[in-house]
Amino acid sequence: MELIKDGIIDNEEYKKSSVKVLWILKEGNVAEGDENKQRDLCEEFRLNLHKNNALSIPTFRKMIYATYGILYPDLEWHDVPFANEDAYEVVKKIAYININKSPAGSTSNYKDIKKAYDDKKEELIKQISEINPEVIVFGNTLYYFDFKDLDKIGWTISNSARKYADEETKHTAFYKISSSKLCINAYHPAYPKIADKVYWDEIRKAYLFWKSNQ
Repeated sequence: MELIKDGIIDNEEYKKSSVKVLWILKEGNVAEGDENKQRDLCEEFRLNLHKNNALSIPTFRKMIYATYGILYPDLEWHDVPFANEDAYEVVKKIAYININKSPAGSTSNYKDIKKAYDDKKEELIKQISEINPEVIVFGNTLYYFDFKDLDKIGWTISNSARKYADEETKHTAFYKISSSKLCINAYHPAYPKIADKVYWDEIRKAYLFWKSNQ
C-alpha cells in the first residue's frame, strides 16, 4: 500500500500568498484497487487534475470557496468565481495534508484515523511545523490531536479562548493563538448539512475577526 504524498501544493505560490493557509483533513478517498498506485496530491492539484471535478466533490469545492474567502475577504459571495474556474487557482497557494496518509475509502473510521495519528504524530507535527502556516483550518480533525503536541510547535490552543464565527449556529470555532497564528475548527467540507455559502462565510468571518483584532 502506497502512502499518499501531501503538503504544500506549490512552494512558489505558497511563499507569495498573502496568507499562509494549511488545511488538515482526515484521509484520502481512493478507489478500490488503486491502493498501490503512487499518488501525490500536491502534483495533482498543480496539474489541474481536480479542476474539472472541483464542483462535484464537496471536499474540494468548499475548501476552495473557504480559502477564497480568506485570501479575498472583501469580496461578497456573488463575486466568488466557481470552484472549477478562476477560484480553483487558490488551491495552489495553500498546503493540504491528511492525518492518515494511507489510502482509504469514502467513509472514515475514527479508530483508524486516531491510530494513524498516534502512530505517526511526531512526523505529522513536524510536517505542520515545517509548513509554518499562519492559518490552520481543521476540517473536523482538531479532536484527533493532543493539544500538548501542538503546544510544542507554538500552536497553544489550550491557552486560547474559543470563539464562534456565528454564535447561533456554532458551526465554526476559532482560536486566536497570536497576532500571526489563527486556528479554525470547522466541519469537514464534505459535511452535507452546511451550504457552500455558509461554510465560506463563517470561515471568512473567523479570519476577519482575527485580522481586526491583531
